[in-house]
Amino acid sequence: MHKVSAFIFLSLISLAFSLPNKALQEGVSEKIDSNHFHNLYQVSDGLYRSEQPSKKGMKEVEALGIKSILNLRRHKTNEKKLKDSDLHLDRIPLKAALLNEEDVFTALSLIDRAEKPLLVHCWHGSDRTGAIVAAYRMVFDNWSKERAIAEFTEDRFGYHKSRFPNLITLLKDLNVKALQKKLGQESRSGRE
Repeated sequence: MHKVSAFIFLSLISLAFSLPNKALQEGVSEKIDSNHFHNLYQVSDGLYRSEQPSKKGMKEVEALGIKSILNLRRHKTNEKKLKDSDLHLDRIPLKAALLNEEDVFTALSLIDRAEKPLLVHCWHGSDRTGAIVAAYRMVFDNWSKERAIAEFTEDRFGYHKSRFPNLITLLKDLNVKALQKKLGQESRSGRE
């Protein structure tokens, strides 16, 4: 009897872990419990976002199965932290106050081509990261600007509205169709 009960219990646990994540199916970024991150979220099956990872954070990222990292910081390269790692690193040094549509295109192009899953991060994981993720939502997930901006400005992500109001303007003015065309996503351009 104990073997049957154990088998049923293990089967149910296995089933629970194999079911698709409902929050991700509905497009809600899900917070990842972590000892090394305060702002680590899974955005979709292939995309995560966070603040600057520590060395232990990099190990945690690798344990999550993440294959690539896109660093948006100007001053930290991550190279020392990745010394004994198989993670692939790309870096676009961005300044939140000067972020523009060409920067967005460059970041989205790297995200599109990178081995997945990919982690995108900046210092806090709030402003540069949030703007790039919002643009990703519009271009690749077909989110409306309103929905992407609403997620971007959620308190849990820590957007610094008073310091970087330009990011909202950038997202409102983003030429989503042109970005989709440049990225080969024209067939996905139906708006929600």
